[in-house]
Amino acid sequence: MIKVDNLTKQISGNKILNSISFEVRDGEILGFLGPNGAGKTTTMKIITGFWTPSAGNVYVNDLNVTADSLAIRDRLGYLPETVPLYDDMKVYEYLRFIADIRNVPKENITSRLKQVIADCGLESVITKPIEELSKGYRQRTGLAQAIIHEPEILILDEPTTGLDPNQIVEIRNLIKKLGERKTVIFSTHILSEVQATCDRVIIINKGKIVGEGTPGELAQRLGTQEMIYVKIKGPREVIYGALRALEQIEEILDKDAESEEIFGFAIRPKAGLDIREHIADVVRQNNWSILELNRQTASMEDVFRELTK
Repeated sequence: MIKVDNLTKQISGNKILNSISFEVRDGEILGFLGPNGAGKTTTMKIITGFWTPSAGNVYVNDLNVTADSLAIRDRLGYLPETVPLYDDMKVYEYLRFIADIRNVPKENITSRLKQVIADCGLESVITKPIEELSKGYRQRTGLAQAIIHEPEILILDEPTTGLDPNQIVEIRNLIKKLGERKTVIFSTHILSEVQATCDRVIIINKGKIVGEGTPGELAQRLGTQEMIYVKIKGPREVIYGALRALEQIEEILDKDAESEEIFGFAIRPKAGLDIREHIADVVRQNNWSILELNRQTASMEDVFRELTK
């Protein structure tokens, strides 16, 4: 388990982190989110022992990141935002070099290289110079160096930055696969990745934690947990009045008008209520037609904007 305890970092009189505390459970994939300059990378650098805190501390199991920095680094795999690659080396040479400096036992190096090459999908580029790799393969190589020594914990800072949609899906699937047997903390600005990958989310803004929980829990706390979208064929004003009369409805918003007789509405139900059947009853009683009806939960983009605005 990772425990961040009242962590503060001050640089040139500016508080980058302001007494933040959180825990990451064993085997959890935690999304670490925030605007640029919020303190995400600073937190990760302190957890990995690259920077020291101004106050507070980080504990990995019973180890203290200030007093036991080297021991903690043995248990961590770290992919910084700028991938630490040597362009003049070939992929296989680079990974073997990393295995050596990570103290992988010599008798295990070959098997570990085969495993990480397979896990990260590097089979087709192992003999290529790193300078010839695409952005996606550079990220894969960076992930391979982070896991070569079989760490318990992975810290990944913006692992999908600059990737195309296909590459993002590949890296997402790899992170989920690694998360089956490791604890993972990763930061990203691609918020859909968080919903697809993470067990839990922490949102940081201006050096303070402003949100923590699953994406669904965060949306529920903000009161944006669900909207019902319905498109109905009929007279707009009469439809609106009939829906407004339903006591289970909190709010109705006009969304779009497909034609002069087809109208879309976004409906916010009162907390905890499923109102789809009530809407269908109103439409049926008035001989209108439902063309669309679906539930829409708040996206991570909605939650992120609300907490960091």
